[in-house]
Amino acid sequence: MAFHDSPPPLTPTPRDEFRFRMSPNDYDDGLFLLHSAIAVGASHDSRERYPPPRCHQNTREVVFDIVLAWTANTLHGPRVLWVHGHPGSGKSAIAQTVAEYCARGGQLGATFFFSHGEGDLSDGRVFFPTIAYKLAGAIPELRAPLSRAIQSAPSLLGQPLEVQVKKLIVEPFRSASREFASPMLIVIDALDACNGPEMQHRILTLLAQLVIVHHLPLCFLLTSRPTPHLRATFDSPIFRKLTTRISLDNFTSNADVRHFLRNEFARIHHLHNPSMRGIPAPWPPEDVIELLVQKSGGQFLYAALVVKYVEDGAGNPDERLRKVVLAAVSSSSVSAGFTPTDQLYHHILSAHPDPAALLRILGPLVVLYAPLPERDLELLIGVSAGSVQGTLRGMQSLVDVPNPDPTRVSPHRVRIPQASTAEFLVDIHRALMFWVDRGRYHAIMVQGCIRYLLAMDGAEYINLSSYQYVRRKWIRHLVQATPSPELLDDLCELRFLYSRVPSEVRLVVAWLKGIPNLSHDVLDLWQSWDTQLHPEIPLYAP
Repeated sequence: MAFHDSPPPLTPTPRDEFRFRMSPNDYDDGLFLLHSAIAVGASHDSRERYPPPRCHQNTREVVFDIVLAWTANTLHGPRVLWVHGHPGSGKSAIAQTVAEYCARGGQLGATFFFSHGEGDLSDGRVFFPTIAYKLAGAIPELRAPLSRAIQSAPSLLGQPLEVQVKKLIVEPFRSASREFASPMLIVIDALDACNGPEMQHRILTLLAQLVIVHHLPLCFLLTSRPTPHLRATFDSPIFRKLTTRISLDNFTSNADVRHFLRNEFARIHHLHNPSMRGIPAPWPPEDVIELLVQKSGGQFLYAALVVKYVEDGAGNPDERLRKVVLAAVSSSSVSAGFTPTDQLYHHILSAHPDPAALLRILGPLVVLYAPLPERDLELLIGVSAGSVQGTLRGMQSLVDVPNPDPTRVSPHRVRIPQASTAEFLVDIHRALMFWVDRGRYHAIMVQGCIRYLLAMDGAEYINLSSYQYVRRKWIRHLVQATPSPELLDDLCELRFLYSRVPSEVRLVVAWLKGIPNLSHDVLDLWQSWDTQLHPEIPLYAP
């Protein structure tokens, strides 16, 4: 089917650009106000996701045939398709390819690609405003009633999800004069990355109500890991009647992985022609392909990591592949008992000449609540300019480190793209010497935020583009931080802060009271500030 053809390349669009055109008569402030409250980077065609993960041509054909059959039958069949699988099973690639296919056919209404710990991309509060905005782009009849709703009550964008759904989606659909031949598709990827089981359950419940209670012409493709709380929700009576399921773990395919590896290695051989000139095609030998297929276990996580590592700009691809093969066939005392993917993680990380310097960068990247520009990250963690690029050289298979581009308007943001990589790093039994102690690195981030808050007029910090991150997230880092004498000393310096943010003062006091054997000096100081803000509340008991 044409579904498996490679889609045309996406063109990244500016952050502030409307995704649809309006005539002058339609122009008003409502949709612009809505645009300010959405997660721009959550769309399948956003610049932040470019280039997005896609299914390799001629892979996952059985899964796609099932998805196509479901999309063709949503008018009379189940309106929800839940595609679930463990890390590396290809959930996001499937969601992306389905979204692009349905967009070309005019059936796509909206998309939201969640991402673990990345600001708006993990915030369920912006989910329905974003979906409403995207639906207005796909369905012109929704624009006027949606805009009127926001103009008449701008506070809608800060109200509970249930109110947002009614005012931003249900009522505009009821006002729209359009008949739908078939439901419009909404693609929601990585729902398990949304902030918390309770928020995920609320979103699913409201999506079900859109179909069951309000009878809107919508259908939903959802992907996620098979977490216990999501399983419980989809096992409930309402969702059992509403949902079709695909477990990608039942579709492990050595043939797909083999096809992927052959094509990717052929591409690398062609692109790296100068360094690969003496190596004949096809490359590598078939026995190497088979070894990697066997190690992958029919899943793409290991295979994709191998390809990224081999293609990393630092070194000859054939030499790097030889190292992967050697690591795969050897069984050291360190790697024994680990999965092939964990063995590969260890191989990549162990090649770094300075593991301590590497962890100084990786640790903060793991605990960040949203990606930061490269220089801002360096300032906050107290390393010299250029340290991020220099330290992460050779780590591009694990970390997104954009190459410097002087023509780019927005700053480069560094991030760990795969949640499975971060999960490896924070598991001491898997990562061993590369373990990231989250409490320690949260403390480092807090101290960096405090330095910034205390020195906002300093030359280094005045141009920091991440002010909003520092201002909003420092307290979140604090409550997860491991206490240290240095951190407690820094907290005593924030005298200017307490009168501005009383709610944060209370959070600091609660965190301090949870520290065993704490010296009373710092606790007394913050409790005194809290008492000044709330004189009607008695002093804390010692």
